[in-house]
Amino acid sequence: MKRIITIILISIAITACASISSTKIRSEGSKITKEQAEEIKPGITTKNVITDTFGNPTKTDSKADGTEILIYTYIEKRTPTYFGEFIVNERQSRVTTITLEITIKDGLVLLYNFKKHEE
Repeated sequence: MKRIITIILISIAITACASISSTKIRSEGSKITKEQAEEIKPGITTKNVITDTFGNPTKTDSKADGTEILIYTYIEKRTPTYFGEFIVNERQSRVTTITLEITIKDGLVLLYNFKKHEE
């Protein structure tokens, strides 16, 4: 009988510890979704629409031919935590990097490239 009670108590303790865990999320930049990127129409979408939608780019580059490249980057780091904010192992973190690169000429989008990388 004592053995059964011990097993039950251990099971309850393990379940309680599992439910105390959560995830700490840190992010940099404005979140960019694939659906937002798919709304961009080359030859139709203007630079003003891009900056209204995504804000100021993380980086810009101007070419000699008058094209401008706007680069938007969003980084999200998810780290498992226990008992509130206690981080057991930083190596268990998952980092997602989203990059949206938009090429603009004469105020219109020429092309864009959406990349999502998880590690």
